[in-house]
Amino acid sequence: MNATQNLKQDHITLRRVRNIAKRCSEKLYANEYIPFEDLQIISVVIEEFVDRFHHGKEEQAYFPETKEKDSFSEDIRKFLIEHELGRRIARMLLRNLKAWRDSNEKGSLEPLARFLKSYSVFLNDHTGKEDKFFDLIEGKNSLSEHENESLLRHFEVCQNQIGGIARVEQMMKLIEYLEEREWMQ
Repeated sequence: MNATQNLKQDHITLRRVRNIAKRCSEKLYANEYIPFEDLQIISVVIEEFVDRFHHGKEEQAYFPETKEKDSFSEDIRKFLIEHELGRRIARMLLRNLKAWRDSNEKGSLEPLARFLKSYSVFLNDHTGKEDKFFDLIEGKNSLSEHENESLLRHFEVCQNQIGGIARVEQMMKLIEYLEEREWMQ
């Protein structure tokens, strides 16, 4: 698997996270019960897997490597802006999750539903755009075999920064756990 295919494979997992966030949002809007722990797990998966791991691979390695190739710098600039948008949505979700947890009155869950929905829309739109970009990279053979090997080594560094293969496997198990929850059915 080359570096581009590696990132496209991550996008399959990101779409699973999108589906979880979307379903959770729908349930919250319908005033259906979602365990607080599940909401926390969603927030952790977004922060660690989506942002620190996947976006980290793109921002620290892939985008710098492809920025000057085939006039991709404008596309990459837009993706970086979108990553920041995703981070802001995730921070607002976490802030509202903590405020709800700490509230004595346990008010409306609408802000959590809104930010989960916003995040699911972000993931859907963003991964679609990046997949088209990745298809262009592959179609133009923009990365040499040496560059791909170098990127894959850097992806391992990114993986180690979040706790190694064991932590990535934990994230995958958390996603599976959420997908199997009764509220996801």
